[in-house]
Amino acid sequence: MYSSMELEECDLVTANKTLHIATRSGWYRFEQRDGQWVETEKALTFFSVSCLQVDPADSRRVIAGTENFGLFISDDGGDSWRRPEANVPALSTWAMLALPGKLLVGTRPAALFGSDASGAWSEFADVRLGGMGGSFPPNPDEAPRTRYLAADPNSGNRLYTAIEVGGMLVSDDGGERWHAANDGLTDLDVHQVQPSAKHDGVVVLACGEANFRSDDRGAQWREIPPASHRTYGTAVTEDGAGTLYLGVADGRPRTWIRPARADAAVFASSDGGKHWDLAASGLRGAVMDLIPRISGEGALVGTSEGEVMTVDGSGCQTIIRGLPAINGMVLTV
Repeated sequence: MYSSMELEECDLVTANKTLHIATRSGWYRFEQRDGQWVETEKALTFFSVSCLQVDPADSRRVIAGTENFGLFISDDGGDSWRRPEANVPALSTWAMLALPGKLLVGTRPAALFGSDASGAWSEFADVRLGGMGGSFPPNPDEAPRTRYLAADPNSGNRLYTAIEVGGMLVSDDGGERWHAANDGLTDLDVHQVQPSAKHDGVVVLACGEANFRSDDRGAQWREIPPASHRTYGTAVTEDGAGTLYLGVADGRPRTWIRPARADAAVFASSDGGKHWDLAASGLRGAVMDLIPRISGEGALVGTSEGEVMTVDGSGCQTIIRGLPAINGMVLTV
């Protein structure tokens, strides 16, 4: 445990919360106690945990995806872990979406697999076809990957799949059939997707060279004008009040060896992504994930420097330090 880790006050809501964190060296669990986040468990430290989900029907069931070893599952909130009897068919996992009675897993090479309550896996062939032909910028020898999965909260069975590098695919039948949705999308290096719950039809993309928004659920994309020298989009989320948050860095990861590291920033928009204001800047760690705070306003920021911060209209505050580089987070009550 990181007994000497600096923990600062953050969310003053009295309900106890659990924060699950996926890192380049394992899974960590933090619990909020008396206004502070306390590390209560860690596991899978041999593995780079690339994606993380909690079962929407059971917050004790945690699913961790790894870069090279498939899935691990905990049925007790992370106290113990097991390999599923039938693991995902492609073991290089990069994206997950837990839906009621169904788990979707995105892999490299870019593909999408689904598992039902029985644990049986099936592949959605449209995604593999849609991801063909791309080239992964950091290493052309690597195949494109299914980087992010999202469900539209206002549109029934509409799902979004981001291919890095290959653009956007959408489904209107819960994932059975997929088609490309790249009209106006001039950068196919998509990292994260956020369909808005408060602004009907709005979807925001964080991409490698620019960032985009749509007013019609991805039928047409428009570039978000850059608000600073930072253009490398890494993460996006929406809080309970409808404020969108977008994480951007200065340059691609290979440039983050300078003293300023990623020189990242978080921008916020209260009008569905039409206008953006600077919420935090000068972050050494790139914003690898953004998730909404349960209290309604604000977001949690997980960075490549192993920090977790809160960001809202009052600024940015560090609440956890000393972790390996963060890949993803899930917050539960």
